[in-house]
Amino acid sequence: MEKSIARSGATQLSLNLWKCDDGEIRVSPSGQPSVFDMIRVLGGQKNPHQVWARIVETHSEVVPKCENFRFPGRGQRETPVAKTKEDAYHILGLLPGAAGAEYRKQAAELFVAYLEDPAGLADQLAGRLSQEQRDWLEARLAGKRRGRYPLTETLKDAGVTGFGYALCTNAVYEPILGADAKTLKVQIANEKNVPVSQIKNPRDHMTIKQLGDLEVTERVAAGQVKLSGARGNKEVPAVIRCTSEKMRQILDGEISILNL
Repeated sequence: MEKSIARSGATQLSLNLWKCDDGEIRVSPSGQPSVFDMIRVLGGQKNPHQVWARIVETHSEVVPKCENFRFPGRGQRETPVAKTKEDAYHILGLLPGAAGAEYRKQAAELFVAYLEDPAGLADQLAGRLSQEQRDWLEARLAGKRRGRYPLTETLKDAGVTGFGYALCTNAVYEPILGADAKTLKVQIANEKNVPVSQIKNPRDHMTIKQLGDLEVTERVAAGQVKLSGARGNKEVPAVIRCTSEKMRQILDGEISILNL
């Protein structure tokens, strides 16, 4: 029988509980699930401490994937929690018995679908998203297809190399978003209460409006680079920054295009 998992309301210290037919999994305020609860509920193991000891003994690579957390409540002790979602998935794949085998089977099927029919897989997954999530995904894909990718090709044709790409990115980010890529990663990590290393691409955490502003700015910037004839890591970022500054003013209604 398929497990029906539902999220309960937050308890003390913003603790989350994930409930299913077989029990509850405690999740820390930063979204880290209890390893013991995962083994007990998802793995169907009556003695999760013993099972975890065997996993650690045979798969020592899981140790740095966890950290200790003391859940609220009387008599609670420090409990291992998975540091990230990826770490939780790794541990799930190591569970003994049918649970681990079924997880590995589903992971393999998902990987094959990704290789053979990525568009079909994306369409299948999109059906499970809320309208807000679909709107965000549409904005993210549009930004890649109509903004970022064309600009990247333009930069390549204009002789931008190496660190020049980062200079061009920040020449857009700073005027449009108010901070460079490194600072944005730190801000996002602080907001989400996660390590900065987990923030691979700031755009994956931006709002629809921010993504839209970046898309239109990068499209205009690509055209301006071509029109100007700028070349290399010095001239091209300068053109992009000037374009982005003007675009921020236009988007905010501070200047009229009739006056440009």
